[in-house]
Amino acid sequence: MKGKDKSLSDVDVALYALYILGGWHSRIHTEDIAIKCFELAKSKFSWIKYPQYPDITPARYALEAAKKPKNGALVEGASERGKAAKKISGWMLTENGIKWIQKNKARIEESLGSKGLKSDRLLAERKITALKNSVAFQKFLASRENANLSYAEIVEALLCTVNTSPQVITDRIKQLLSIAEEMSLEDVKQFLQFIGNKYEVYKRREV
Repeated sequence: MKGKDKSLSDVDVALYALYILGGWHSRIHTEDIAIKCFELAKSKFSWIKYPQYPDITPARYALEAAKKPKNGALVEGASERGKAAKKISGWMLTENGIKWIQKNKARIEESLGSKGLKSDRLLAERKITALKNSVAFQKFLASRENANLSYAEIVEALLCTVNTSPQVITDRIKQLLSIAEEMSLEDVKQFLQFIGNKYEVYKRREV
């Protein structure tokens, strides 16, 4: 490792790796995060006897720690190994995680010697464009908290259908909230919080 990057924790490196892999707009596989951690800080994320190989364990432990509410609930997700068949796996930064990155990014990049590594924004921008073009978003802009949105309009704004599972819809809202936080889109954040609350009401009616 290079000098000052020894001061970084495993969580610092894992969250930064997740961020530059696009974890602010999509779920990222644990192994991809582990490889990126290894590239950024080899001695922290390699085997002891065979340091030329990446070790997934430190990255997974760091993500599990960052997920805990007592540590700020900075990520959402789970490791792929041993997951239930229908469980959504992979990792993504939460709104809190995006705020943490914005606060700590410069410190981490200085220690790693990174020069403003950029995450691909094209996919995220496409998702936001689709949301902004939806009927539900236009109604929200016109009426805000008084917007009368149908269930179909809510799920259509999320690029889902009325048959999409509640788990996927909830995950989609969280993904878009992270994107809105990263891109400083206050109107979009307010809209997503609004439809998130509306969606919970619709779910309770179905029970």
